[in-house]
Amino acid sequence: MLLVVISAVIVTVYAGVRLATQPPPIPESPVVQPPAGTEETDGEQTDPNDLVRRKGVYNFLLLGKDVKGSNTDTIMVVSYDTENNHVGMISIPRDTAVNRDWSRNKKINAAYYGAGLDTLKAEIQQTFGIPIDYYFLIDLNGFIALVDELDGVEVYIPEDMNYDDPTPGEELHIHYTKGTHYLNGQQAMEVVRFRHNNDGSGYTDVGRSEMQRQVLLALVEKVVSWNSLTKIQSFVNLFQTYVKTDFPFESSGFFLAEALQLDFSTDITQQTLPGRGDGVYGGSSWVYIFQAEEILPILNEQVNPYTRDLTEDDLDLPVATRYLQ
Repeated sequence: MLLVVISAVIVTVYAGVRLATQPPPIPESPVVQPPAGTEETDGEQTDPNDLVRRKGVYNFLLLGKDVKGSNTDTIMVVSYDTENNHVGMISIPRDTAVNRDWSRNKKINAAYYGAGLDTLKAEIQQTFGIPIDYYFLIDLNGFIALVDELDGVEVYIPEDMNYDDPTPGEELHIHYTKGTHYLNGQQAMEVVRFRHNNDGSGYTDVGRSEMQRQVLLALVEKVVSWNSLTKIQSFVNLFQTYVKTDFPFESSGFFLAEALQLDFSTDITQQTLPGRGDGVYGGSSWVYIFQAEEILPILNEQVNPYTRDLTEDDLDLPVATRYLQ
């Protein structure tokens, strides 16, 4: 969502709104092909169980890479309903278990490095039943640069953070007290990477996902403010340097026009998928395992772009061999 807005601002300023207000096409799903019509196909009534896309609903995948490696450390799905002016967000834990035949590593964050972005998009749809239309991949250096370009971000930290990793070349030191802080780029990067303290306390992957969404929304609000119009050229440089995407750039102005109508206090909602992170599956340990009855209400409320609710039959959730705790 943030990178869509940035690109929208850039296109609108340089190309003019009338040249960039056409909505992008919805790509064909790699797993489920929607029927040609929403009610009738070639004069025949469609099956009510068909997965038919709602008009004007787009699903985006926001990805952040590891500092040194190539795994996707941050995975968010953002669904933008332009007809009803609503944005729904969920985070997918990086250690989510997936049914995978091509790799011994059953964690979803290894799909990008192991097989590519198209495979990662397909695995999200196979596992959770939700299609991904476009992706945005940004590395941590780009995140740091963006926060600094926006002169920092205000964040509420829900608990004390005390973590030190002295590993040569990967040093990380996170020390913040509970409360509201105004963070620069480096500090914001430390906060969104935090999972637990050195003594084992902390909020692990679920809490980290909630923090990442909080920071993302705070940055989006700053990007769409009028104060950011003077930073267009800097946004262009950041986008070209740090962002990889399959989004059609010429359609960005359409989303800017829609985004400017959003009320950030009511039109954007977010939820966390409840699950267990201590599962063992397919030789991988400490993986996230989900139960359909627990996550289906959230998937349907936040990121389902279809005209009917998703059901358990639409999901492909691995079943843990056992749990470690």
